[in-house]
Amino acid sequence: MSKTKIDLVNSALILVGDNPITSLDDQTTQALVANTVLEDLIEAELFETRWRFASQTTTTSFIPSITHPTGLGVFQIPSNTIRVWNVLERGRSVLGEWEMEGDKLLIDADSNSVISVDRTVEPPVGNWPPHFRMSVIYGLASVFALALTENENKSKMLLAAGDTYRRKARAQDGGQSSPRVLNTGQMMSARRGARSG
Repeated sequence: MSKTKIDLVNSALILVGDNPITSLDDQTTQALVANTVLEDLIEAELFETRWRFASQTTTTSFIPSITHPTGLGVFQIPSNTIRVWNVLERGRSVLGEWEMEGDKLLIDADSNSVISVDRTVEPPVGNWPPHFRMSVIYGLASVFALALTENENKSKMLLAAGDTYRRKARAQDGGQSSPRVLNTGQMMSARRGARSG
């Protein structure tokens, strides 16, 4: 079972009929290709879907030294954030506008606000569900097939297999919790407030 990034790389290399490497620092074409695409491939896979195994809710920090021209409050997003899915104030979804500007969150809030973000991070490979891990392995194998063997047909076949694993991973990830109930009361309150104001 692939529990580290080098294990992912070696599994992908074996799929294309190549020999495993001992380190990502090897002076080989395989290691060079892996170092070039591995992190981007993993980040792209994590960015695409709101995976439960890669989700965290984290409190942000207000940055008093930065004043945004729009007058919005500026909050620091944690450095290992791949994607922000939702913004919460004191545990409730923010219904107003917010936007990302680099690693900063802009929102109508100040230092008295407790602002959190639902975000995607990269968990250790050992914590990845098996079908997600296989989708990354097959995606990497597709890159290896093209870069190392120039076999476009094999690359397409491996990419298709990776897509199948990704769909299975999504289906399994979606079944990891009970269905979420839409909080219509919060929306109605915001709507009434907008009408009366």
